Amino acid sequence: MQKDTTSSSRRIIEAAAQLFAERGYDGTSMRDIALAAGISKSLLYHHFADKYEIFSKASASDGAGLNEQVREALVDATCARDKLQIFMTITARYFEENRMSWMASSQEFWSAGENHVSLKMRVRRDSFEKMLRSILDEGVSSGEFRIQDTRMAGRLILSSLNWMQRWYKPGGTKTAEMIAEEYFSLIVNGIGGSD
Repeated sequence: MQKDTTSSSRRIIEAAAQLFAERGYDGTSMRDIALAAGISKSLLYHHFADKYEIFSKASASDGAGLNEQVREALVDATCARDKLQIFMTITARYFEENRMSWMASSQEFWSAGENHVSLKMRVRRDSFEKMLRSILDEGVSSGEFRIQDTRMAGRLILSSLNWMQRWYKPGGTKTAEMIAEEYFSLIVNGIGGSD
């Protein structure tokens, strides 16, 4: 019985993540989720108390979170350049592996406005951005990077990774990680020709 409940809950969360990614939180109703999951609305309420509970589960991913995965991968890196490459590729891989939950949470994050975003989500975001800025600051201090404003450089990097959700399609010729590698090369090496 426990396996059936877990399976039903997982199906509901996956259907909801898809809807939240496409329509946003406000544009998705409990009825929409029940229809997409192929269950009755009453059975939906048997599994979840309300839409926010479903959204919280849909916008969270299985296993370790992004911040933890990046932090763990950075442990053995010895220079800022390597750290930046790891930061970007792990983020892209996480996006690909958790695409629907990433899109659902991003959709809500950008449409809800700062005041309505949960404190937990803001803390995670701020910690993630701080991790990137510390890599960029380290690179400036060591002479690896020539950056006037590490905040602006951080926004450029995060924007390039976050925007992938708008156009990236799984199963194409390049994985998200391969795209992040190309972004990394463009950012670190620039696009200007030799003199």
